[in-house]
Order: sequence, then C-alpha cells, then structure tokens
Amino acid sequence: MKIIGVTGGIASGKSTVIRVLKECFNYPVIDADKLARQAVEPGSQGLQKIAEAFGENCLNEKDELNRSLLGEIIAEDEESRKKLNAIVHPEVKRLYDELINFYENNGVSLVFYDCPLLFETNLETDVDETMLVVADEEIRIKRIMERDGVSQELAIKKIAMQMTDDEKIKRADIIIENNGSLDDLRMAIRVYFNRCKPGMAHMID
Repeated sequence: MKIIGVTGGIASGKSTVIRVLKECFNYPVIDADKLARQAVEPGSQGLQKIAEAFGENCLNEKDELNRSLLGEIIAEDEESRKKLNAIVHPEVKRLYDELINFYENNGVSLVFYDCPLLFETNLETDVDETMLVVADEEIRIKRIMERDGVSQELAIKKIAMQMTDDEKIKRADIIIENNGSLDDLRMAIRVYFNRCKPGMAHMID
C-alpha cells in the first residue's frame, strides 16, 4: 500500500485538491486535523494526560479541552508548548497507525494523508510520497482577502507566518500548481496520474 501525504500553505487550494482526489478516485483520505481533535476528545488518553500535566482547569464544564486557556498557556511558555506536543503527537501517531493498519488489512492500495504541517513537523517520514499544492502569492492573498474578509496586509502576514513554498518545494516529491480554475486543477492532477499512475487519469471527469 502506498501513502501519499498532501500538504500546502494557506489558500493554496490543498482542501480542493483533497476533495477532487476523494470524489474522483474514491480513495480514503486520513485527515490530520481530525486525528488531532480525536486525540484530545472527552474520554481519550490524550485529554487525560493533558489534565494530569496542566491541571483540571484545562477542562471545561463538559470535560472537554479548554482550548483557549491552553492556547494562552503555551503561547507564553515554550516549555509548556513542548510538553503539550509530547502528549498530543504520539496520540495522533497512534490513531494514524491504526487507520493505516486498517486500510492495509483491507487491501487498499493507495491512501492520501491530508496534513497541513507535513513538513513543519517532519512527518514526511510517515508517508511514501509527498504532494505539495502551490499557488502564486498574489493569488493566495486575493483568496484570503475574499474568503476571510481581511485586509491585504493581514493576508500577507498570514502567509508570512508559515514555512515558505520554496522551502517546501525542496522537500516535495510531487508539485500541483493551483493558480487557475477547478478544471485547471483537475487537469494538473490528471497529468500527475497519467505520468505516475497510468490508466487511472480517466477517472477524473
């Protein structure tokens, strides 16, 4: 079974690529953000460990993670951030491995891993190939402004907070450019499958 990690910066169109891959190819997609939420949901080992490490006040009245309070704690203390990551990351990895084993045991040949911070957290070692979705910065700025209703200045700041595309491109196996329409994006994905997965590109219509 092959695992392809899919990533991309803010407003690159990674989510649209994931949607095209799921709708056109019907392959399973593991969502890293969903795993992170599951890792700290009520009753989970992850949430219990967080409560033990940071105190019961990190839980709200519903015994759910008080994200705003915990966010304040780790924003002010680097050691606390490292402590939290040391709890959450292994739990996410455990959930990821469970899904990989499930798909492998059920004869699935290809799985996509939707992971926004694939390179930032050095998780490319967990996949066989990496697919990076990129778009020109001017287009990304415009998308953020339209989507979030923010100023150009804030849109630029949001992009600047992330690892640059140039850095990611050096580490990526597959580059999908997303500067145009949805049809253009489907064509880019079709080109990839024509080149690397012969006989499957016809599935994109």
